[in-house]
Amino acid sequence: MKIRVIASDFDGTILKDGAQKVDDIYFPLIRALKEKGISFIAASGRQYGNLRRLLGPVAEEIGYICENGALIAQGSEVLCEREIDRRLVFSLIEDAKEADGARILLSCAGTSCVLPTDPDFVTLLKEKVKNTVTVYESFQHITEPVIKMALYWPEGIPKWWESRFQERYAGVLSVADGGGGWLDFTGRGVDKGSALAWLAQKQGFALEEVLSFGDSGNDIGMLRAAGVSFAMNTAKPEVKACADRECTLVSDVLKGVLDEAMAGR
Repeated sequence: MKIRVIASDFDGTILKDGAQKVDDIYFPLIRALKEKGISFIAASGRQYGNLRRLLGPVAEEIGYICENGALIAQGSEVLCEREIDRRLVFSLIEDAKEADGARILLSCAGTSCVLPTDPDFVTLLKEKVKNTVTVYESFQHITEPVIKMALYWPEGIPKWWESRFQERYAGVLSVADGGGGWLDFTGRGVDKGSALAWLAQKQGFALEEVLSFGDSGNDIGMLRAAGVSFAMNTAKPEVKACADRECTLVSDVLKGVLDEAMAGR
């Protein structure tokens, strides 16, 4: 079956080695693929506004799976938000307070919500990641739906804490290693794979027609759901085990897909 949709993660996949800017090679590739009937979906743990900024030249021409599948959009239209039960959010916050060194972030559709207790974390989100950020004196003051929660350890997720959160919450939330020291929590069954399936039904393409790329635990659902999947050569073994193939650069694979489409294959 021919490829009709490309779905790719960003951090560690298109954005290599901590990059915060998309290489200009991708924009003409995305447009050329679109001309051949192959659409592009940005699939990331990042917030919607952040992805639109990263993909500015093609922002209106692509689909979005944001916040690990908790927000789904097409161009400037938000199609779906998937909220976490507020009781679970605050239960998780209380547990997270016990996790040594963890910074807490709550995601609403349009902003990242943090406390003022760690100014360096706020600076990281605003100036490096370039998120829209709201600083609250208390998470209790948040009135918008929370669609994702994340814990961040600058030196990487401690294995003991990851195991503890998995054991306690895996039955009621989706818990995934987001890469780069982020442990991500979304509603039960909410991940990039289920979001891709939702979009497939909404837009009328088959999952077998999707080519996906990823490198972290939060990509596993999408890698499994797609007809063809690539794990990055830098991915952990458990991520590679869920993909059909490996690659070093997403752009090289996209060029090959475009060449085949232009040749009519």
